[in-house]
Amino acid sequence: MKMARKAVALGAIGIVGVLALAGCGRTDETPTGEGPSTAAIDDAPATGEITIWAMGEEGENLGGFADAFIEDNPDATVTVTSIPWADVMTKYQTAVAAGTVPDAIMIGSSLLPSMVAAGGLAPVPDGVVDTATLNETAAESTTVEGVSYAVPWYVETRVLYYRSDLADAAGMSAPTSWEELTAFAEGFKAEGAQYGLQLPMGDAEDSTQVVLPFYAQAGGQVLNEAGDAYAWDHDALVAALEYYGSFFTDGLAPLSGYGDSQTAAFTDGSNPAFISGPWMVSVLADMKDADWVAENVATVPVPAGSANNDSYLGGGHLGVFADAKNADGAWKLVRWLAEADTQEAWFELTSGLPAVTSALDGFTSDPRVSVLNDQLQNTVAPPSVPSWDEMSAFIETEAEKVANGSSAEDAATAIEAKAESLGTGW
Repeated sequence: MKMARKAVALGAIGIVGVLALAGCGRTDETPTGEGPSTAAIDDAPATGEITIWAMGEEGENLGGFADAFIEDNPDATVTVTSIPWADVMTKYQTAVAAGTVPDAIMIGSSLLPSMVAAGGLAPVPDGVVDTATLNETAAESTTVEGVSYAVPWYVETRVLYYRSDLADAAGMSAPTSWEELTAFAEGFKAEGAQYGLQLPMGDAEDSTQVVLPFYAQAGGQVLNEAGDAYAWDHDALVAALEYYGSFFTDGLAPLSGYGDSQTAAFTDGSNPAFISGPWMVSVLADMKDADWVAENVATVPVPAGSANNDSYLGGGHLGVFADAKNADGAWKLVRWLAEADTQEAWFELTSGLPAVTSALDGFTSDPRVSVLNDQLQNTVAPPSVPSWDEMSAFIETEAEKVANGSSAEDAATAIEAKAESLGTGW
């Protein structure tokens, strides 16, 4: 699901229309901390049919993968329905309203707030997963007003890809700071590349996936400490937008073509660096071959700003419906999918990075996995509020203006005003 996984993480996932259901606050049916019981699930084997909706590559692979769960739970069955990413929120809302929900659902991490706002999800029972074993940012992204509504399943983050053969020939080493990344891009261009770095712009791929990390790298936080209001740091936001825009205004990144020609421009050397997720290794191998990637492509953590080198964190969660017919079986399936051994096997099958941090320990002898593991220690996720999709779309528009030469100061002011008018959506 490499392309689909991008869609998920990406506010991924442009679901601005979802805000219609969240704009007036949480529905009356939405679970709260005083809602359905969070009593622990017992250790007896699961029984009965367990139905689950899943999307993308996960939906394609989960059915066969769950055979191992059935071996340990022979009186249970798992029925997976694969749902297109573009349809998931419509199907979710319809099923909740009609009372025709499955037992469980895969949740794109940025969709969770809208699903909670729409109602229908059950809080996670006590002890389903030890949150201390999970990627901290992913675990935090499942929580709304102190209540967890999902269990992190896989995570994905972004690292810097670059043509190591071209960099070596030019005597350049991997950049570790904002200033070095700019010089790195300038160096590629000086050596004959048309551009030095590929960055998303507009709706080709959600540009907030780089703008949000740039903002975090400059020391900014999106929400206040209570998590109930936007709290943009104006200076950090201006710095992030200026830095993002500089690659375009200085001719180091193209103003069009991202997504359509990204891979070709990388492999032919005309634009030899980009920031993206682990799926791009196989995408590049499909265009060239695995040996070419091994010999010519390096991956390193993203360069740091003044505060840190946070990268975007996306991924998928697993939730169970409050009206599930087989909630017990569904939670036991979720618990199994969140076990370290299961996550290791899932990673081997799909390359989906485990949400359980220890599950990557056996793979870090692979340099690329080691880089991803290092980057996972420094990440920023979209805020868990329903209005983020609309906020993200607005940031995309303002960032595109800056990339075309408009004032970062004006864009930051507009973003702050939009956040004030929107509120969090609860």
